[in-house]
Amino acid sequence: MLKRTDILPVIYESTSYIRGIARTVNHNGNKIDIGGHRFFSKSSRVMDWWMKVFPLQGSPSIEEIKLGVDTKNKYVKSKEGHSPEKTDNVMLIRNRISRIFFLRKFFNYPVSFNLQTLMNLGPFRVIKIGFSYIRTIVFPIKNEQSLEDFFINRFGRKLYELFFKDYTEKVWGVPCNKIGSEWGAQRIKGLSIMNALKHAFKKVFCIRGKNIEQKKTETSLIEQFLYPKYGPGQLWEKVASEIKSAGGQIFLNTTITKLSKNHNEINSVVIKV
Repeated sequence: MLKRTDILPVIYESTSYIRGIARTVNHNGNKIDIGGHRFFSKSSRVMDWWMKVFPLQGSPSIEEIKLGVDTKNKYVKSKEGHSPEKTDNVMLIRNRISRIFFLRKFFNYPVSFNLQTLMNLGPFRVIKIGFSYIRTIVFPIKNEQSLEDFFINRFGRKLYELFFKDYTEKVWGVPCNKIGSEWGAQRIKGLSIMNALKHAFKKVFCIRGKNIEQKKTETSLIEQFLYPKYGPGQLWEKVASEIKSAGGQIFLNTTITKLSKNHNEINSVVIKV
């Protein structure tokens, strides 16, 4: 509105902070993210907007150098980017790693079909998973009603029972057969054994591009994402500052209690401070 119209927006926030759960709080000098957020989108418009607020990292940070992180070609696409050691207003490029502890071993999550995964499972379990998946291909559940059906159709019953069932129920507190199948379509989208195998094959035999957009990669399998130097809250604090500088107003600790309208138009707002 501030950039494209003459409207000066007024924002009322009922809490003492902005950003919702995408905020970063300062507790005794320690910055803590309330809810982890990976900044990644298949939409170039969204990615470009984030990087207009904070430019992309263009060189390794001190932490990456000290930890011996492999940054070869990592910043190929961001030669004009900024150094995190020279500015705080920067969007870091971070490698994604999510793991679950199972069978007293660490597995990548979502499950990646690499040599380490196969060794962790052992040949007997791998064979059972393979036959279970083949059975699902031949006899799929035709009318998916639950998240359980969704998982079984894409991974086979054995892999579902090994990895997805207990994990999902612990996280959401609801049995998989009580969650609608549309949840899987929304959260996991195109992830399946075949897509995971294709992704693993490309990693082994193909030279992977370092484009941060990763448009040809299934969302659940992305390997890099953006992250503000001081957490997600830093981004929205910067945005709020820009809104105020451009003439917008933001009121905290202010609750809207009533909207008054005349026909189809709202003509007043009642607030409680």
